[in-house]
Amino acid sequence: DYSRPLIIFGPFKEILNDQLITDHPDKFTNCIPHTTRPRRDKEIDGREYHFVANRKQMEDDIQNYLFIEAGEYGGNLYGTSINAIRDVAYASKHCVLDVSGRAIKRLIRAGLYPIVIYVKPRDVKWILDNMGQEADEKRAKQIYDKCNETEEQFGNLFTATIEEDNLNDAYDRISEIINHENRVDSAWIPSEEKI
Repeated sequence: DYSRPLIIFGPFKEILNDQLITDHPDKFTNCIPHTTRPRRDKEIDGREYHFVANRKQMEDDIQNYLFIEAGEYGGNLYGTSINAIRDVAYASKHCVLDVSGRAIKRLIRAGLYPIVIYVKPRDVKWILDNMGQEADEKRAKQIYDKCNETEEQFGNLFTATIEEDNLNDAYDRISEIINHENRVDSAWIPSEEKI
């Protein structure tokens, strides 16, 4: 049994991702990332991270497209491998990914066809209303502009775009879309070719 990876774009995606994992741990989880940083006390390889002792090996794996995303922080490499996502998928769980739009095509090339849902903000006010106490108009405008940019660049790769009045409604709609996608025997695979 195989469950497709899940990517949510839009403001508050972290809240929505966390809520799915918390509410349905039998259906949703994160994958275990790889890193070249040394293991800390009480960390276990394969639980918090897959610890890679050989930086050159991880660099080679990144160059060979074995990671959908990777970066460097504090002099150490971190990344999400295709195999880590497959491990989750073949455990019959949706791997919840917090990645950039560029990762979608990498997943498709690897034969992992993600469910990609864009929670489109209606306007800056919608973001402000859902920010709660952290409401800041300048920050809300930046988020709104970033969302529009993401939609413009990667909208053709989205499985669904939703606009809801609040995060609870968005969560319910996301659940409906995932349930629908789980019932169909095919996946939408966008093409760059002209018809």
